[in-house]
Amino acid sequence: MSPRPHRALPARAGLTRELLEDRATAETLDAAFVIHESLGAWHGAATYINALAVELAHRHLHAQRAASLSVVYRGKVVGGLEADLLVDHRILVLVRADPTLAEPSRFEALRGLAAADIRVGLAFNFGAPELLFARVC
Repeated sequence: MSPRPHRALPARAGLTRELLEDRATAETLDAAFVIHESLGAWHGAATYINALAVELAHRHLHAQRAASLSVVYRGKVVGGLEADLLVDHRILVLVRADPTLAEPSRFEALRGLAAADIRVGLAFNFGAPELLFARVC
């Protein structure tokens, strides 16, 4: 099944940007838990990124892998960075699979949020027996 194209929804439908972000965030978190439960903690980060993209497409969310984000200062692009996934053009996702990390890096997610008009970031570490995650806004 191919993902639905991203469409702006009319304001009169009562779906604000915040509600759409909350839905996409909840679906992304749930997808990560389903994947971790199914695949376990034994794979590399690329496997989890690909699995997340598949699961999110199944949930009718667009997940762009290796999304390039521009860092803008005073209206000029001064740098860039890459997100592991960008969900529905509004949720930045970073994925790690490192059993030695106590928690995913909030700092990396914050850098990504500052880079573009993105207000929610999720960082996951699939490498532990229990999925570790951080939500940054």
